[in-house]
Amino acid sequence: MTPDGMPMRSVELAAAVGDFERLASFVEETGGRVNVTVGGEVVGVVLPAAELAELEHWAQRGGGSSLPVPDASLESIPGPERQGPYTRYVHADGLRMTLTRDRVIVAEMRSARDLAWLEERALHGRQGYMDPKQSAAFAEFLASQTPSALPKDQSQAPDPRLEGIEVRQVTDAWQRIETWLRAHAPASYASLKPGASHEEIGSAERALGVRIPADLKALWALHDGVRIAEGESFLMNNARLMGMAQAVELHGYWGKNYDFRDAPDEPSDLWDHRWIPVCTLGEHSWASGLYLDAGTGELWSWDEHANRQAEYESLTSYLEEMADALEAPGLFTGARPGLQHSALVWGAPDSPDPAHPWVEFTG
Repeated sequence: MTPDGMPMRSVELAAAVGDFERLASFVEETGGRVNVTVGGEVVGVVLPAAELAELEHWAQRGGGSSLPVPDASLESIPGPERQGPYTRYVHADGLRMTLTRDRVIVAEMRSARDLAWLEERALHGRQGYMDPKQSAAFAEFLASQTPSALPKDQSQAPDPRLEGIEVRQVTDAWQRIETWLRAHAPASYASLKPGASHEEIGSAERALGVRIPADLKALWALHDGVRIAEGESFLMNNARLMGMAQAVELHGYWGKNYDFRDAPDEPSDLWDHRWIPVCTLGEHSWASGLYLDAGTGELWSWDEHANRQAEYESLTSYLEEMADALEAPGLFTGARPGLQHSALVWGAPDSPDPAHPWVEFTG
């Protein structure tokens, strides 16, 4: 089984060529892949035709060109061969082949190198993609943003150009994460709530009394936190994305219990109205988490002992690091991503579940 739960088999090249009926049947019935090997080395992969079509589509979006066709290696291309309900068509390079049933393409075989080429470019093609409905709604959201009832220290309007860059960066990073969740961690993906409306974001901004930075607005416009469900704490370090109502409530709690200043302009290590909670470390606890400093744009950690520390230079850098760790886990030095109960879990759990073991995702 692959990490995302799809079946995977391996066969020697001679067996693949000699018994392509069984090969095609496995791919068609399971939707899985078959690695074709020579001496234990993977030289080709048989995969569903629909999956290949999707990869080629996204690869062209990401790389601007289609996969180069290999040079012919066969002096004469063999004619179609039939086994059971399937027909095999061999391509001119001698390795690629197309398997059909009732004149419908069922599966394709591509070299391992070509498939790696496609998958790399498809990954870039998917990043930042928003369907037309999402894109239109998001453009409307950006155009309608106006500050209201904000403190004097934020009275100056932000630079729309810089805000636009922040929004695009956060959106791109989040779409990479969401694409990965959809493919590999359906339980975590299902926990996502719909995005907040412009009116809802405006209400949260007035309740906070601070201008919400564009990057956090963009994230909440995509998803207003997560539902209480299996796999909800899927951010790095198993953090849980807070919704706006929770963030406003925690922000108010901090102001009520930790604002010990005699004057509003006095500095304080315990409280600043510009600190906006973003996620908690622990499913249903306010004891620790990450907050966004609306004054500097930095992402800080807090804990129950009032310890604070700057962790990331921005919300974007946090989400980009998470997306990079999911796409290239072997290069990540922190707690590795893994899967349990179809949910994303960072690092092996302290209390393992023998019935549903944590499996590290290796790419």
